[in-house]
Amino acid sequence: MTLAFVLAAATLALLALLPLAPALLSGPSPRAWRTTTALGLALPLTAGLLYAQLGRPDAINPPPTNPVQQMVQRLAERLQRTPDDAEGWTLLARAYEQLGRPQDALPAYAQLERLRPDDAQPLSQHAVTLALVQGKGLDGEPEALLQRALRLDPRHVPTLALLGSAAHERGDTAAAVGYWRRVLAEVPADSDIAASLRDSIAKVQVR
Repeated sequence: MTLAFVLAAATLALLALLPLAPALLSGPSPRAWRTTTALGLALPLTAGLLYAQLGRPDAINPPPTNPVQQMVQRLAERLQRTPDDAEGWTLLARAYEQLGRPQDALPAYAQLERLRPDDAQPLSQHAVTLALVQGKGLDGEPEALLQRALRLDPRHVPTLALLGSAAHERGDTAAAVGYWRRVLAEVPADSDIAASLRDSIAKVQVR
């Protein structure tokens, strides 16, 4: 397993979730979308990144005598000694999310933003996790983080899709469709992602 493969798999998993956001947001439980998105960001990366960081097969499937919580604690302690390890902070944030501790992931994302000030990805992930912690959707500080990410990279697909969801959350269909059309411009026209997005756009436009 290579780190490049893990990252590619995580990206595909995230993109597969993005077209579901309009339907989930329009349903009875917006929290279901936030939870799904956060898990989509956290789960695909954690096991592989643990392997990449620790270089041990049992980091992916740890035995009962070596629980994930202990590995996460050791990683957190190591990062206090090596605070400039961006990959380590990425892993720590994912691990906290997988352990159901998204509030503990927030300082890790803040550290990542310090280490990678020109990277839109940590800001986008930070926004999702903050929305999950606050339980109020993407409005407010999460959307402000997304707008910062968009200024860094106007073609960043997760950011565009999440801003579309934020607009849809507040009932701004025109803005939502605008963001989602920008996503369509970045993904293959014949992909399942594009087909799902076109279907979502059609549904919100007829309401």
